[in-house]
Amino acid sequence: MKRKIRHIFGLLMVIAFTACTATPSQGSITLETIQPIPTAETLTQNSAFRDELDKDISKDWGMKIVSGLEKQLYWTQEDDHLRIELQPGNDTNFIFIHKNKNYQDVIVNVEGRYLESSSAYLAVICRASSKGWYEFRINGQGYYQLLKFDQYLKDQDKNAYVDLIGQQLRSPLVKTGKNINQFALSCKGNELKAFINGEQVFKDRRPLVVTDSSFTEGAIGFGVSSNGISADVSFNFIEALKP
Repeated sequence: MKRKIRHIFGLLMVIAFTACTATPSQGSITLETIQPIPTAETLTQNSAFRDELDKDISKDWGMKIVSGLEKQLYWTQEDDHLRIELQPGNDTNFIFIHKNKNYQDVIVNVEGRYLESSSAYLAVICRASSKGWYEFRINGQGYYQLLKFDQYLKDQDKNAYVDLIGQQLRSPLVKTGKNINQFALSCKGNELKAFINGEQVFKDRRPLVVTDSSFTEGAIGFGVSSNGISADVSFNFIEALKP
């Protein structure tokens, strides 16, 4: 009698376990593959050229007026830096291009600051030529842009700037207000990378890398632009680094 009871109890346990076991098609969860976040780069220090902007810039630099009037721009060289003031009214965009420094692969690094708090953009430029250039901008409110200036579009009376990341974005790497910032644009092969204060910029939790093959070589430069408001900024130096 005892053996039969144990046998029945064991049979009930097998039935219960079978009833609780799901087939692979029942209750399965679809999982995404975990992708590791790439490691960001830090800015190289292999300098190939550096200008402290403490001597007469008219010798080595030329200016291009993208928008605005020349009378809206005031610039002086004082206390070992280049000071640029923009007058309000029209939108303004002035860039300064080196007459002799042309590169294919290069990182262009600039140090600048706002002497008065402003939403105006400071810019660093690589591969500038008659066809256009690449341009990385930051402003004192913590935003950045990565753009391409296309001279063909300009000649067609269209907006010459192509936004390479789709919008202006905010980065915690930017020191806001009147703090000094270093910001750089790397142009190597068909890849563009941006750096703020030595660290690579992130977008969507990944280091920002933009692919574009429009320009393969050209001059280096820097600039300042404003949407109709005044600006008072300074540039401490610009340098070309080996990528």
